[in-house]
Amino acid sequence: MEEPRSTLIPAERQATAVVADPLRSARQFARLLDDLVRVPGTKIGVGLDPLINLIPIAGDAVGTAMSAYLLVTAVRMGVPKRVIARMLLNITIDALVGAIPIIGQAFDFVWKANSLNMTLLERYATMPTKTVQTSGVMVAIVLALFVLIVALVLWLAYMMLSFLASLLHLPLW
Repeated sequence: MEEPRSTLIPAERQATAVVADPLRSARQFARLLDDLVRVPGTKIGVGLDPLINLIPIAGDAVGTAMSAYLLVTAVRMGVPKRVIARMLLNITIDALVGAIPIIGQAFDFVWKANSLNMTLLERYATMPTKTVQTSGVMVAIVLALFVLIVALVLWLAYMMLSFLASLLHLPLW
């Protein structure tokens, strides 16, 4: 028996495929942002994200906004909050470190948040329970480290202010 011919024009057919397979479109988008072209002679890929992020301030904002597409895809797929939190964490690390002049630009070529998030989405599609468990543990560890780092920075700031106050013979409080 012959399959009925589609009456959709190519653009509509492509749009239908994107809706039907969100992982496929997300994978293509992640590749575009993180791994579009291989550096000759290496396994290193470079996408649009690190190139866009070379533009001061606006590049970081645009790159972060583009990364949100994978988050939206995850929400539409019904991915649990723990996995989405881990994806958001990858994007946040990319945005915060990427905002540091010079270091951030170099970091953007190495840290591939979109590829990491795509791996999480694909892993969730094949092993949902394990992905949710490991994501929850990872988010908890990173949040604990974040709190520890913030506390350390505040303590160091206090120590520096105390030292400066003692040098200037000023009361700190």
